[in-house]
Amino acid sequence: MHAQSGRNTVIDFWRGLVLVIIFVNHIPGNILEHMTPRNYGFSDAAEAFVFISGLSVALVYYPRLPKGDVLGVVRRCFRRSFELYRMHLIMTGAAVALFSVGYVVSNDIGMLEAHGRGAVFDDTARGITGILLLGHQLGYFNILPLYIALMLWAPVAMILMRVHVALAAVVSIGIYVLARADVLAIPSWPEPGRWFFNPFAWQLLFTIGIFTGAFLVRTGVAYQRFAFAGAVGFLAVSTVAMTDAFGLYPNLLWSTFVNFDLVKSDLGLGRMLHFLALAYVVTQLRMGQVLEKTTFGAEMARLGRNALPVFAVGSVLSAAGEVMMTLAAVKSSASPHVVGMVFTLFGILALLGLARYLEWKKKGSTAPKLERAGQSGLVSVSPGQLPR
Repeated sequence: MHAQSGRNTVIDFWRGLVLVIIFVNHIPGNILEHMTPRNYGFSDAAEAFVFISGLSVALVYYPRLPKGDVLGVVRRCFRRSFELYRMHLIMTGAAVALFSVGYVVSNDIGMLEAHGRGAVFDDTARGITGILLLGHQLGYFNILPLYIALMLWAPVAMILMRVHVALAAVVSIGIYVLARADVLAIPSWPEPGRWFFNPFAWQLLFTIGIFTGAFLVRTGVAYQRFAFAGAVGFLAVSTVAMTDAFGLYPNLLWSTFVNFDLVKSDLGLGRMLHFLALAYVVTQLRMGQVLEKTTFGAEMARLGRNALPVFAVGSVLSAAGEVMMTLAAVKSSASPHVVGMVFTLFGILALLGLARYLEWKKKGSTAPKLERAGQSGLVSVSPGQLPR
């Protein structure tokens, strides 16, 4: 993969693109939602998000293990988990406030009840306590809790890999099997059930991402003609199924979900294999290397370099988009789908502007330090940082 100044810019590009796709998908009903990849394949942006997260964790932390910094890696992963937890609470609080205002203005009960919000508004004390304990998660606000759990698993997976890769694989696959057998899951509270994203299942894809970052990023995955042909064939079959054979067989999608393992909560094998096939194909075609050199690629990479604040603001904007679409439906004659599309487009522009501002702010804060250090002869040119 191409790297500039020591930083893997291809990973930044894909991470930024995934953030945009997640933002679009989290404003349900907008027209652009029908153009995202989940409409044409078994997997969606969630798989890409988890895989890239594992890959990035390995690039940042795995090289520290051979140096004996095991406790340092554990400490940094735990610190990152707390940072994600804090951001999750901020995002959820902002969303609850937006939906409260949306209900007052629109008088639409869906603002208080849709996507798991009833647990908060029906019994505020229990609902808020559930959010604080991560026992309750609003719909479209359940990715960071998964990421928090995966960051706690990350040092365990990397230490196991240092012992032996096969050991890490056996443990990870064993946990996945137990999760799929409904033995391992995190319960929800105060409402019955369990987490929508089961971390014990999703850790397998995260671990594959860690393995890729630790062993395959610099060497790359070898091209195998039969593997490539099989991956392309699987992607084609997935597209045919997801589109009901382009409208020719209306029940094909329903039949596929009934007969194949495509469940999202527990990371169905069909979903994971589809993502891995897609990742293999785009890697062999070097699509990231081509696209990152374009203006579009540069903008996506900028989003990827500022992933957490962009994701957080995007999540809050998605809640605002849902409120705007509801107001359009009940308070005006405008099409909520069109309003949602316009809001989504402006939201993407806002995220691009946010990323530019964050990078401008970083440059402004680091330039004086570099200048002072350079004058004292204490700084040499740095190769840069690996992606976080």
